[in-house]
Amino acid sequence: MTVHRTEQIDAGHGRFVCMQVVAASRFEGRTRDAVIGLKYRNERRNARVLAGLVAPLLVEPMVVAPFDILTWVPTADSRRRERGIDHAELIARHAGALAGVRTARLLRRVGSSQQTGAVRSVRLAGPAFVAHARCAGLRVAVLDDVVTTGATLRAAGRALVGAGADAVIGVAVADVG
Repeated sequence: MTVHRTEQIDAGHGRFVCMQVVAASRFEGRTRDAVIGLKYRNERRNARVLAGLVAPLLVEPMVVAPFDILTWVPTADSRRRERGIDHAELIARHAGALAGVRTARLLRRVGSSQQTGAVRSVRLAGPAFVAHARCAGLRVAVLDDVVTTGATLRAAGRALVGAGADAVIGVAVADVG
């Protein structure tokens, strides 16, 4: 089941950009179990399973608008140290390989904001990101594991557009709905 929605990104200076957001599944059942296993039990094989859900979306023009490069929402440094992995990077790299799309790190998280378990008002504020200048002129697909309020993908999109990306598409494994 594919879940679609549109998020509005405030690109600054009175400019707004619409970002398509597509999720491969609802955050329930086996998908939920696989995400939790990867994030909290270091079940790295789940990255391939989750990438297998996302990869078909990346190559289907009726689902995802055309893009030039795939990146991911980076895990907070403290979480990456704690878990030993950036789970979103693993999913993105596997999905990119399966779909045959170029994948690169284009975002860096700044600050220590953690979204998981945060109250809604904190999640809506979203984390902060800095985008690499090499995204200028590109249409970027940015992957996150789970979309809840959309704040994380909006923040990532804002950073990418601010660094010159022509368009941003949000792709998630699952949508909390």
